[in-house]
Amino acid sequence: MPNPVLDSYRAQREQQVENIDSILGQVEGRDLTDAERGLLDTARERIRALDDQIRPLAEFEAIRDAHETSVRSLPRPADRVEPQPRPAAGIDRSAMQYRSAGAFMVDLLRSEGIMERGIRDDQATARVMQARAVANNITTDIPGILPQPIVGTVVSLIDANRPLITSLGGTRALGNIPGTQFTRPKITQHTQAGKQTAEKTELPSRKLTIAGVPFTKETHGGTVDISRQAIDWSSPAAWDIIVRDLADQYAIDTETTVAGAFVTAATGTKPPALPAAPVLADWTKALYTAGMHSYSAGQRMPGAIWCSLDVWAALGSLVDTTRVVLPQDRTSEMGAPGTSTLADFRGDMLGLPRVVVPLFPAKTCIVGPLDLYEVYEEVIGLLSVVEPSILGVTVAYGGYVAYGSLGGTAYVPLDLSAVTSLPTMAALDVDVEPDADDASASGGNGGARRAK
Repeated sequence: MPNPVLDSYRAQREQQVENIDSILGQVEGRDLTDAERGLLDTARERIRALDDQIRPLAEFEAIRDAHETSVRSLPRPADRVEPQPRPAAGIDRSAMQYRSAGAFMVDLLRSEGIMERGIRDDQATARVMQARAVANNITTDIPGILPQPIVGTVVSLIDANRPLITSLGGTRALGNIPGTQFTRPKITQHTQAGKQTAEKTELPSRKLTIAGVPFTKETHGGTVDISRQAIDWSSPAAWDIIVRDLADQYAIDTETTVAGAFVTAATGTKPPALPAAPVLADWTKALYTAGMHSYSAGQRMPGAIWCSLDVWAALGSLVDTTRVVLPQDRTSEMGAPGTSTLADFRGDMLGLPRVVVPLFPAKTCIVGPLDLYEVYEEVIGLLSVVEPSILGVTVAYGGYVAYGSLGGTAYVPLDLSAVTSLPTMAALDVDVEPDADDASASGGNGGARRAK
């Protein structure tokens, strides 16, 4: 007979392996984040613990199988049919139980008049008809024994990637920096060099001044209290799903926070506002003008174009009268201004990588360098404490984050306030709304969305 405990442990182990495959499947051309490494370590430790529990149970099952095999090989007394008592006088013969299929067939033949050469036996007919009156049982009559299988992995409708933080070079280590705040040194006044006006006259001179740019540490994370029964009785294991979801929500929250601060810090000189329905020439002029202002402020060439979902949709759908502008036709239109695809967010515009940040506000498009905005992070990871009096476990996942701009005016936003031709999220808002619990707990960040 099956061992439900062993089957549960094996199902949990298989779920852990699927979690590892899911995490590694999201790593495309980049290093693992601290959160992902933490999840992989947690999955590995859980697999090791499950193996320690599976091993003795599997050995017990092998012993039991060997025992059952031995028992089946032992000789048994021949089966015999107990004699059936004859019905007493006055008992309705139509309710009798047939001793064998042969007895039933004899009555069936008699009821059809075959054995008596055309003479029909009404009593035999009545007995056969009563024996054939079978009650119907359908699935709605037995809900208590119908299993409710769970097929495949649990579907999660969130994207835990952090495209903005990744595009800025990822996070820098924060663990070895003490205090609640630290500063990044920045030259606010450079020395001077110039032409000597005459022999033995003084060269130009100016002192060098260095100021500190403040970075403040923030704590982000989430917690949940789960019962021991939910951990032990669930399949797939609720523990693994909750831990993974907490890590995903932490990633969304930190990306949302950094994205909002990044947009606020982009204070460079804006190009002239784009018209209500900008064409390719309008976008090209605005992006080049933004690049000019970005270099002038930061003395670095622009490294990327960061844009919101609606701007990505607008740039990806630009066409002219004779050819599709985006995506680029590499066989005959090598002069096209960029590449794009509906398969993913990767692409470029005018030679610059285009980074789509889904958590940006609508009508956001920023041009700037890659190395003048920094994000620091120390992932605490998973913390848990047992509550023995209520058979519960409190689990939390979090980390510390600090971020800031070393050259805010080097990040130049485009003025899209007058543009009315951008795609909108109105259709999506009808079917999807922020989770009420998440919105109240996170202060209305609105990073995670759920279907109605």
